[in-house]
Amino acid sequence: MIGRPGALFLSRLFGWGTGLLLGGLFVFEPACAPPSATAVPLAPPVAPVQTSLGPQGLTFPQLPIGAPPPFSYSTPFDNTVVVPVPAIGDSFNSGITYGTIVPILYAKPSGRITSIFAPSVMYNSYMGLETGFRYYRYYKGNLKRWHVMGIQSNSIMNFYEFHYRDLSLDHGRYILDARVKSFKNPTARFYGIGPTSSFSDQSNYTLSTTSAHATFGENFDDMKFRVWFMERYRAYGGSPGQVPGMVYTGLLFPDAPGFATGAQILTHRANITYDTRDNHLIPSSGTYARVFAELDNNMTPGQSSVFDRFDAEYKTWIPHGENGQDVLAIRAMVNLMNGPNIPFYAMSMLGGAFSLEGYGTGRFYDYDASLVNVEERIAAFDMNLFNVESELQVAPFLGVGEVFRDAAQVSSLGDYAINPGVGIRALVKPNVVGRVDIGYSTEAGAVTFVGIGFPF
Repeated sequence: MIGRPGALFLSRLFGWGTGLLLGGLFVFEPACAPPSATAVPLAPPVAPVQTSLGPQGLTFPQLPIGAPPPFSYSTPFDNTVVVPVPAIGDSFNSGITYGTIVPILYAKPSGRITSIFAPSVMYNSYMGLETGFRYYRYYKGNLKRWHVMGIQSNSIMNFYEFHYRDLSLDHGRYILDARVKSFKNPTARFYGIGPTSSFSDQSNYTLSTTSAHATFGENFDDMKFRVWFMERYRAYGGSPGQVPGMVYTGLLFPDAPGFATGAQILTHRANITYDTRDNHLIPSSGTYARVFAELDNNMTPGQSSVFDRFDAEYKTWIPHGENGQDVLAIRAMVNLMNGPNIPFYAMSMLGGAFSLEGYGTGRFYDYDASLVNVEERIAAFDMNLFNVESELQVAPFLGVGEVFRDAAQVSSLGDYAINPGVGIRALVKPNVVGRVDIGYSTEAGAVTFVGIGFPF
């Protein structure tokens, strides 16, 4: 979120497929639960809700039985757990963010979590003091849920979001998803368009985005195949940023497509996915493939146009070694665009924690992009922290990617960005992975990202 990866690393505490996504935070915290001497005994995890969605992520969130948290209490009506934890995040564009977050979990006497409220206070040298809250509400276990989030700094940085998802329609056959989001990121970077853009032209601006989407889809073959359609509206704008000593993008690139006018884009997308991963968050085997096509209406006054986008992505995880404890992870992706007046905000982009980690987010922009990532995820050793199964991985990786616009650039090997590096991954199975990744590029040297989740 806003170029800064993050999450609350409390896997067993939350016990559900998605974890608690908290922008700008990375926290490692062992399992917590009410003290056994004073709390109402917790029942074993409930049986999965019977749907056609397959075995993953279908149980209700549970308060686990383990080490006591700092604060907890139980009544005949509910259990409440309060866990103040430190938090830290790091990325190339925004630097280090640190502070604290206080998740408050509410659960039935059975241990089923019904809601989570998490206020936070964070500090970043570019964005100042940030105060925020997140509220998550669950129905029908992990199948139907919504959350609302608000973060505001004492400068111009902010993030507001409402997200609703229902995977329980007709016993899991249909999918409904809706989201409204608005944010300002004063540490965004722009270097120009094309694969030969220069690192020395690095500039800073405040990216303002407002978006809303609605998605409806259908599952087939026990969730292996999914077909869904999306309608989305996005509005972008750029203004002076807050990185000291860095030139404003509007001065260095006044003619960047869409920068002076902003952009308003209405998108119509059709998407097909194939998914056989053994776990959506910590996969060790299986395949994920996605193809989508979309038509975009640029509704910006004076810039009206229609352009299209085609995207194909393939990911596979190959276990090997003794008992399959090591995993070879491979991703290949291509994104193609065509049409007039495409704002740079909507172009293909490479760089950052989830594509090329030796570069900052927004390093490369152009119409088209290709990317290949390879990681060897080596299980260094297993841990058992407060009855939580944990694992430490060492993951050497290599990324190769390019943005381009014509066949001549595709065949120019010197235009490809090459990104070797190594990651240290802490896994709390089966839900969460925290990571410290160090990527390398000849222009930026060693680049560190601290956050949650695998890069792919």
